[in-house]
Amino acid sequence: MKKMTSFPRFATVGAAILGASALVLTGCSASAPAAPSSGGSTPGPATSAAAGTCGSLPTGTVNDPNGLLAGFPKEIAAGYNLYPYEIRKSAWAGYKSKKTDGFTAAIVGMPPASPFIASMSAAIRTSLKAGGVKIVGEFAPDDPSNVPLQLQQFNEALSLKPDVIIYTPIAPEPSVGLAKAAFEAGIPLVAAQVPIDSEYAVSVTRNTPLAIAQVTAGTLRAIGGKGNVLRVDGIPGIPVSTFASLGIDAVLKNCPEIKVTGSVTGFFQPATAQAEVQKFLATNPAGVDAVLQAGTMGVGIRNAFEESGMDVPPIADDGSSRGFSSWALAKPDYPFFGTTTPSVRTGEAVADVALRILKGQGPKINQIVEPSVIVSRENLAKLADPSWDHNDLTDLAGNPEDYLPADRLNKFFSSPGA
Repeated sequence: MKKMTSFPRFATVGAAILGASALVLTGCSASAPAAPSSGGSTPGPATSAAAGTCGSLPTGTVNDPNGLLAGFPKEIAAGYNLYPYEIRKSAWAGYKSKKTDGFTAAIVGMPPASPFIASMSAAIRTSLKAGGVKIVGEFAPDDPSNVPLQLQQFNEALSLKPDVIIYTPIAPEPSVGLAKAAFEAGIPLVAAQVPIDSEYAVSVTRNTPLAIAQVTAGTLRAIGGKGNVLRVDGIPGIPVSTFASLGIDAVLKNCPEIKVTGSVTGFFQPATAQAEVQKFLATNPAGVDAVLQAGTMGVGIRNAFEESGMDVPPIADDGSSRGFSSWALAKPDYPFFGTTTPSVRTGEAVADVALRILKGQGPKINQIVEPSVIVSRENLAKLADPSWDHNDLTDLAGNPEDYLPADRLNKFFSSPGA
């Protein structure tokens, strides 16, 4: 028996929510994934299957009843495929602060237990200060499951009357009312990473269902569109888990020869996922042909197969880590499909959006959604480092220029450069 691989564990389920939120909308193209500048203009893993066949992506699933995306370049509009929230005209489209400088901001975030959240939050602070914005209040609950405290802290931030609030909600649904309250107070609200379904907030996020669908499609194509698969879910009931299921189910509906032979819950923690998958394998010694997961648990799932003495099947790896990507890099025949998670650039983009709103550039819509960079054998060598430890859970950041560069972000504003 091999020695069990150990992982750092978060103490609570709430911490798992924190890690999951790093994926939410941790940020994606539609019929084709974004071509990463670090990997070159290569075809994506979801482009080679004929429509309606296993390994293809559904199209025409954009939630845009008012046709607002028609005014955007096709490559941007395509990135909203499968995105569940309605695209609305931003309530801040005509807003401009009475100030020209001396802006203030309040930040309501999450505890920095997750490396992604810690890095993104630091980048938000640094970028705001570099833009001449004074942070007059910064709040985060003691535990990432403490929704009531975060809602209270938002109201405290609102009472400070800052020029803008940057908010990473634990629970998006009760935050809809807070977004309206901020609008009524004349304070723009920018939702960082975790989107809010409201025209009163400008969400800066990624399309999680689409990213999950893309890596799922590639993984199922790798096994020829037939076989037995295991699903590893996140935390039942929270938005990111729901979004992940949307992506997986959208692909599976075109795969009549794929059978889901089991489902376990990994709570977005590699250690938990490893333990649960090993339990499954103990009673299913034949193993499976592939694993579809809700994100970030790739290393744990991989280790479960290795500790069980089995070959590692293709694993859909949304929210890739350094550990899994470097392991895959060392195995040229292993079919790898994952996504990068550019935490620093995410924070920079959030701060940039806040400043643009204050300067009167006019956000066109309420959801600024960016495609994920899909990682496959075609660009893996340019994104992963063979020296990384195979159990390193650090996010695979990729190239910062791949996430909402300034020229792309300009397209979301009526008067960029104002």
